[in-house]
Amino acid sequence: MQAPSRTIRWGILGTGYISRAFAEGLRPLPGAQLVAIASRTPSSAQQFAREFGIAKAYGSYGELVQDAEVDVVYIGTPNSRHRDDCLLCLGAGKPVLCEKPFALNAREASEVIDFARKQHLFCMEAMWMRFLPLVQRVRQMVQSGAIGEVCTLTAEFGYPAAFDPSSRLFNRELGGGALLDRGVYPLSLAYFLLGEPESVVSQAAIATTGVDEQSSYLLKYAGGQLAMLSANLRTYASNEAVITGTRGQIRIHAPFYKPHQLSVTTFAAASDGSSQASGGNRPSSLKQTVASAVQDNSLLQRLYLQFADPFLKRLRQPTKTILEPYAGNGYGYEAAEVMRCLRSGEIESRIMPLDETLAIQKTMDEMRRQWGLAYPQDEI
Repeated sequence: MQAPSRTIRWGILGTGYISRAFAEGLRPLPGAQLVAIASRTPSSAQQFAREFGIAKAYGSYGELVQDAEVDVVYIGTPNSRHRDDCLLCLGAGKPVLCEKPFALNAREASEVIDFARKQHLFCMEAMWMRFLPLVQRVRQMVQSGAIGEVCTLTAEFGYPAAFDPSSRLFNRELGGGALLDRGVYPLSLAYFLLGEPESVVSQAAIATTGVDEQSSYLLKYAGGQLAMLSANLRTYASNEAVITGTRGQIRIHAPFYKPHQLSVTTFAAASDGSSQASGGNRPSSLKQTVASAVQDNSLLQRLYLQFADPFLKRLRQPTKTILEPYAGNGYGYEAAEVMRCLRSGEIESRIMPLDETLAIQKTMDEMRRQWGLAYPQDEI
């Protein structure tokens, strides 16, 4: 991270887990100073301030946004509050970094974006995954053609959550569900690497509270690429992302949304234009040869079943592993981008542009429409 040219003074709205993670990420960041915290519960703000050595603790959000010593505000409040809290900050002249999901729906997101642009103030969705070094490297590899033309992207994010109808994860009024909490990560990754899809087909299993407990998304692109994504509150997923191209494959090891390791497999071009692992016969030819050899030999049949097709295994075996851990807890990278933009006078980030935030919100709206899932805020 580059040395700062001036100190940027931060305020935080909300004292939950995500706000604590963000505050921890600011600690080692050069040129960042956390000067104020606000909660609707004064005692919570005071405890947070003691924990992080913050000078000012406010018992209302309105007090913090009027503080002249706050340069920018991070919003870590529940999903259902994001629109109102963004508008509150922007209306007071404060630039905003708003935790994902940026809003509950595209209408809310559009309101915030239009107002930020009208006020000529910086505004960005806090999709911290995009700013991590390894995710940046994957994008560079894809754009440089390191694995040829991308064909597919698969990514899934899931681990079990205790069912509590009143919690932010399962409460429909709070914008709960797997999509907004977890599905937004693989969806944002797909946008980051492949751009905006031309169509989406989605399915979901709906909890008794009316939110999606698990959901899957198939995105189709104009160039024929497919992204197969999923999110889950019920059970564990692989939490990996795999990008496969015509000349190779990138596997972002779990957890893909905060990765430190990836593997790259390079395919060699076959004479007929298909792809194969380097240094071997075509897998289809191998299958035909082995099939005829083992047809009447039970021992060979068992060995074949045990070891499958060694050339296909070789195809999936990484030829290169790249380690690139992130610093601290990883949240400092998105904050560093905000500060870079503020110092250079930019009101949007090139890494997480507002138009893309809005496009993602529209895609999520379409998914929920296909499920028949509406939030109360959709009906306003």
